[in-house]
This record gives sequence, structure tokens and C-alpha cells, in this order.
Amino acid sequence: MKKILIFSAFILASVSCSEEDDSFLVSDTDYFPLELENYWTYNNQLNSNTESSQGVETLSIDNQVRNRFSFSQVIDSQAGLFTNVLASGEVYKQNGNQEIIYDGNLNLALNNNLQNFEFTLEDVILYDANFTQGDVMFSNAGELQQNINGFPVDFEYEISSTHKGFLISEVVNDVTYEDVFVSEINISLSASVFLVISDFSILQKQDVIKITNYYAKDIGLIYSRVNTEIIFEDIPEQLNTEISDVNSTSTQNLISYSLSTNL
Repeated sequence: MKKILIFSAFILASVSCSEEDDSFLVSDTDYFPLELENYWTYNNQLNSNTESSQGVETLSIDNQVRNRFSFSQVIDSQAGLFTNVLASGEVYKQNGNQEIIYDGNLNLALNNNLQNFEFTLEDVILYDANFTQGDVMFSNAGELQQNINGFPVDFEYEISSTHKGFLISEVVNDVTYEDVFVSEINISLSASVFLVISDFSILQKQDVIKITNYYAKDIGLIYSRVNTEIIFEDIPEQLNTEISDVNSTSTQNLISYSLSTNL
């Protein structure tokens, strides 16, 4: 009887330690080291319709107000789309390293006949240890309006971020990074205009921007891919304009980095 009690106590102690270790590992995993003077250098590539461009960019943390960190960019030829987003706002953490959150803006250039859109992004969750693969970590919807030759065009959008799971390793620029978190930011958009007696759709609801990001443990963003695709309906003659479809892909591959963390 005494042996059984000792064995049971050992099992309970083992389970308890295992649970504590799991909790510790989750809270201790840092997928975006935020410290002043940390920087990451990327090789950027943009393919847009029939054009292609590339360049090198360094993203640096240059300011801290309480627990919020902002960024600056040094760009050679071609900026990255997601680092542009990061540089337009602030990133902060909650509950240690368990939540990484972004506040800022995302600009969308449609074409020469439409003004650029600026989406306000507030409390967008980039990472949350409490979610699992497939979970929607953040979602928000809103409306915008643009005037086209005297006609108000109404745009409806939805922004979401999704947990896409973990990879044991990922190779970027011939370097193998261990323990990689993958997330996705998605923007859907639709548009209509009121003509005479009814609404006419000029853009059926569709996913127009998909940002897939890879974050390595203790390193940060190692790879980002932004796919932009917008297919318009036939534009009513009353608008007296042409609106071209948009199709582009932007990628960012980490080349080097410098981190002055508390690790």
C-alpha cells in the first residue's frame, strides 16, 4: 500500500511539473524581440502585373514609449509591403511574450483612377499563445467612400488575422530557423455605386490582400509574402472611367539581423 501511494504521488508530481513547464515554455517564447536598436535587413522583391523590382531594406526599432515600440526604415530601391505597415505604427506585447499586437495603418494603391485606400488597423493580433492553428485571432469590419466623377462609390471591408500554426524549422536565404510561427492577415473588399434607382456592384466581395508572415523564435520576422489581387466588374458607363484589375506579389527574406535583447 505504501508503495502504491508513493508511486501515485510521483505521477502527480510529474504531471504537475509537466504542466508548469508547458506553461513556462509558451509564455517564454518570444517571436518578435522588441528592444531599442534591434534591426532586421531584408531582401525585397515586388512583382506587379508586368513589372518587377527588388532592393534591400533595414527595419530598425528607433523609439519606445512605455511598452510600445515604433520603427524606421532604410530603403535601397524597393520597400517591403509588410515592413511599411510596421513602420506606420507601433507594436507592443501583453502578458509577457504571449500576445504581440499592432496599431497602425495599411495603404492600398488600386490604380491611377482611384485614390489610395488607408485602412486603420487597431489592436491587430500578430501572435497569441492562447490560440491554436486555424483560429481567427482578430477581426474587424468597416466602410469607406470615394467619389468617382461625381458618383459616391461605397466600399465595405473586413480585416482579420489568423493563426496558421507552427513549423519545426524553415529555411530562408539558406539559413535554417527553428521553431517558426506562421500567421496571416487578410483583407476582403467589395464596392458598389448607386445609379438612378439601384446599386451596381463594381467589385464583388473578395479577398484582395493576403499577408503571410513567418516569425522565428527569438529572431522575429524572417519571411513575409503579400499577395494582392483585385478583379473589378464591368464599370457602368455613367462613371466615365476605366478601373484596371490589380495583381501583385511582394516578398521579404531576412538577410541579417542584430538583436540586443534581454535573453
